[in-house]
Amino acid sequence: MLFKKNKLKMRDKLIEHCAVFGVTCDDIGYSVSQELYKGLMALQHRGQESSGISILQTGGKIFTYKKTGLVSQVLNEKIRSHFWGNIGIGHNRYATTGASEFSSSDYIQPYHFKNNVLEFSLAFNGTIPVYDKIKQKLNEMGRVFITNTDTEVIVQLLASIALETEDWVEVLKRTSIYLEGSYSLILLTPEGDIYAMRDPLGFKPLCIGELITEERNLYYVASESCAIDAVGGLFLRDVKPGEIVHLSFQDDIHSEIILKADRGALCQFEFVYFARPDSVIDGVSVAEARVRLGQYLAKADPYLKDPKFKENAIVVPVPDAGRSASVGYANAAGLPYAEGLMKNRYLWRTFIMPGQQKRKAAVQEKLNPITSVVKGKDVILIDDSIVRGTTTSQIVKLLKEKGGANAVHLRISCPPIISACYMGIDFPTRDELIAGRAQNLFGENFIEEIRKKIGADTLIYQNVNDLVKAISLREDQLCLACLTGDYPLKSIKNLAEIENSIVNSRSLQQ
Repeated sequence: MLFKKNKLKMRDKLIEHCAVFGVTCDDIGYSVSQELYKGLMALQHRGQESSGISILQTGGKIFTYKKTGLVSQVLNEKIRSHFWGNIGIGHNRYATTGASEFSSSDYIQPYHFKNNVLEFSLAFNGTIPVYDKIKQKLNEMGRVFITNTDTEVIVQLLASIALETEDWVEVLKRTSIYLEGSYSLILLTPEGDIYAMRDPLGFKPLCIGELITEERNLYYVASESCAIDAVGGLFLRDVKPGEIVHLSFQDDIHSEIILKADRGALCQFEFVYFARPDSVIDGVSVAEARVRLGQYLAKADPYLKDPKFKENAIVVPVPDAGRSASVGYANAAGLPYAEGLMKNRYLWRTFIMPGQQKRKAAVQEKLNPITSVVKGKDVILIDDSIVRGTTTSQIVKLLKEKGGANAVHLRISCPPIISACYMGIDFPTRDELIAGRAQNLFGENFIEEIRKKIGADTLIYQNVNDLVKAISLREDQLCLACLTGDYPLKSIKNLAEIENSIVNSRSLQQ
């Protein structure tokens, strides 16, 4: 994706941060539609625009059902009652553009591919930034496309390579050579096999589990471990970066191959914001990591050294993302924790909503200050991140003007987001990021300028070193590109350099 809205319309590029879930059962009389429903419900936070399933009964055909809406709406009881099969995959999708054409079933996953030669279904979470180059090569081979997404390009690439070999592990291995980007994907074949693959740098999480009973054996693959918990399964382990895993109703789960890379690049934002707190990713508890983020934030806060600063202070989270970090901060600071903002739980997450105007309008509908808690208090407000800044400034304003807070001291558990994400999160161009733009305009004083714009009395961000320590993985196992501008993929570095030159030229003109 490039940097102007007209480019976005031209390419219809969906930046996705979605969810995948798959299950296979050795009992051919058992239907997994309910398992798919429960798993996707547990992963609803990763995508709220559309849902879908592909289901297969051993020896039968793949049937796919997908539609816009939440999981509970798309896969209601009536729909689930019509889909029988002991093997299936599912997908939740989130698209940031909000364009009406993306509500077409052609853009919703799983992507069910069927022609006169081949059939399979694919559920994909990720982004292939240079997918248009692959598409051009496939066009030259006579391939016809009906969408403008990287998902269809991957499907066409898989199908083309599958003409040369019937070994799906070999097909996926060859496909990975061309897919420089972030992805976790699961593939369902008519033979009843599910293949799962995580990109060699491990940008996107993926894990496996099982449920063994006297009646039957079920095996799962999911974007997060919370989905395996939701179906009563036993979380086994994470899929390793570059690993291809085979789920078979005959031979359980086994690793086929691991495609190694020089480093890892798990998205740090999984721990800061995206993943559910009850998930475990690459051996790290998300909930515990978020508590540590708050603890490190408090330990580095110079204002806490002043007893007067703490006299009238309370620690208030921005629900729900700031809650775990607030607990850690309050404990480390020795300050009272208080729920000072009431959340309307029937609204979408504002960060995940397509369109800035929708995000802006939703804040007032979503949050309301609890006046009895915050009035007259010095509120230490804990949030996970500041992306564009609009939402944060509205929350600060609500606490002061409507809640009657004496002061709002903003503490952010993630370092400043200064660079765009090309790997599947809705971080806009650097020019639109409040920290990226402020850094270009004001240099070393950019955080103070952000504070002024947001209206907070003080503002402190987490630093990168403490973020890495809180996550408890090595720096070379994480992608920190949005915080540092250091991209782990060469193709992304080239895109970033182009954008930065555009932003810098704009800054010079102001």
